[in-house]
Amino acid sequence: MEQSIDISGQLGTLVWPHPQGVDIVFGLDWTPLVGGVPAKLGRGRARSLRATHYLVIGSLAAVVGCGVIRKGGLAGNSKGTEKTSAIHSAAAVFAQSHQSGVTAAIYFVPKRGYWLVAANAGLVLAQTDRWYESVDEAQAALSVLKARFPSLHVLRSTELNESDLPDWMLNNLTVHSCLHRLSSKGGLYLRLACLSLFTISVVWFFVGKASEQPLPPLEENASILWQQVFDRFAQMHPIHQPEQLFRVIHAWHQAPLTPGGWKLNQIVCEPAQMDWHCAARYTRFQRLALSDQLDAAKPVGWTVEFPDFEHGVMRWQVSQAASVFEPVAASTPLKSWLSYLQSVAPVFESIQIGTGSPITLTAPVNRQGVLLERPLHIKPLRRRHIAIKGPLRSISTLRGLMIPVRWRGLQLELGAPGGQGVSRSALTVSLTGEIFEIAD
Repeated sequence: MEQSIDISGQLGTLVWPHPQGVDIVFGLDWTPLVGGVPAKLGRGRARSLRATHYLVIGSLAAVVGCGVIRKGGLAGNSKGTEKTSAIHSAAAVFAQSHQSGVTAAIYFVPKRGYWLVAANAGLVLAQTDRWYESVDEAQAALSVLKARFPSLHVLRSTELNESDLPDWMLNNLTVHSCLHRLSSKGGLYLRLACLSLFTISVVWFFVGKASEQPLPPLEENASILWQQVFDRFAQMHPIHQPEQLFRVIHAWHQAPLTPGGWKLNQIVCEPAQMDWHCAARYTRFQRLALSDQLDAAKPVGWTVEFPDFEHGVMRWQVSQAASVFEPVAASTPLKSWLSYLQSVAPVFESIQIGTGSPITLTAPVNRQGVLLERPLHIKPLRRRHIAIKGPLRSISTLRGLMIPVRWRGLQLELGAPGGQGVSRSALTVSLTGEIFEIAD
């Protein structure tokens, strides 16, 4: 059954004029794109939803936003002519303005409702860029995001109107936030026919000259284009060397344990591109404990927020604690790094390593539109899941793990001893991530 986008975002789309002479739209339907060519997948998603406009953000990791946009800015409005000026996505602009970590915000628009938007490392999150009729509904949706992303940073809620746009909405309009209009099939067929006629004419005109100039060697093109594919993958998958991991852990020592009747229970850190975002969670354990006391105890540069009466959260960022992934570094023999982990396993409660799976990269095409096979000197990659749990004091043994690791989560639990013998501790660290290696 063919879907429709008219119902997405509860209250549909809203279009406002922008001071730069364009329009900005709120309330698109955002969907992650997995595998294949993002532009093609995004266009197909827009067609399946009967959207009039769409926008694809990202390359290897990508999302598409789709919407029905007509005069007046409301989805499903069939009166009037459709807009012809450039239209930018408010959610895409928000995502471009918040490239690090996971960030969310709720804005109140008079006579419209509450707009929830969130971004993760420059990509709009699904189930956001949506309208809610009450602040309770918006907060409930935000709570779902907090459960998915413990290090979620929530901006202060404000009122939004056409005459007083926030700075991030005024200064970040780019081609990456501008929507594409989805052409009708009839118009598409007409353009394809015209393009075919034009292509035939060009081919006949240049066929003589083309035969005089040999094409560049196919193998050389393959090497260059495949290297570009690997470079894009490396940029999107930064790794964490042992010293960078210890920088994040070292910052934990600044978190006060029992400031003014508050007790530290947990620290959670998640990477965002080259940085890390951390959150220390506190609980009131004394009746006279005040929020002011916890706020006064925060280290310089940290922030404090209070999700409810009994809990507080300190947040901070560790900048530039990652490195660009270099595939050549993944050539460490499997038996070497497995043996190392096996040698340090006794001081941990558990170490788990997955069986591994190949990393599929979209093959590039040359100027003739031919898919290029991967050159032999560019080795295929595999990734393995890794999970480690054990005492905080044992983490120093990971200094010898010299295989590219991309850590996805780092967590410290206090007061709940686990393990036995040397692996037992009231300060328990859990790490999850993925290991990159050259496939055999």
